Amino acid sequence: MEEKQQRHIIDILFVLALLGIFALSAIFLISIGADIYGKTMNNMENNFDTRTALAYLTEKVRQSDLENQISIGELDGHQAIIITSGDEDNGYRTYLYEHEGFLKELMVKQNVTLGPSAGQNILAISGFELSPVTSNLINCQITIADQQTYDLYIYVHSGGVNLEK
Repeated sequence: MEEKQQRHIIDILFVLALLGIFALSAIFLISIGADIYGKTMNNMENNFDTRTALAYLTEKVRQSDLENQISIGELDGHQAIIITSGDEDNGYRTYLYEHEGFLKELMVKQNVTLGPSAGQNILAISGFELSPVTSNLINCQITIADQQTYDLYIYVHSGGVNLEK
């Protein structure tokens, strides 16, 4: 009788050990899954930020790609893509530039001067450099918050790129 009772205890201990191993395995798998999910979401967010910044700049230049409307210049010491629309008296200037860690857009009347802090925050970036490659090609170097730098080449079809001083 004592032998049967010991077998019962061993059977119960075996089942409990098996249940414990299953519970630890489940917790381990959940923690691995959560880690993979977190990394995937972080990568997706970085990719979204990158694609958004690049597509935004490209689309802004392309929608305004008319004779002598696209130029590279400065807004209070910050390099900027300057998009001019309208005539000298009733025209507007749109500046695309980096200020205080953001890609910003500022649209002002032709004769009005505002500082870079007046612009609308578009996206968090940590660097923005512009350089003309040819008379029709702009190189935009954008550094996203994760410190990865991307080169974007934008081709200006009509009239080329003006360089403002």
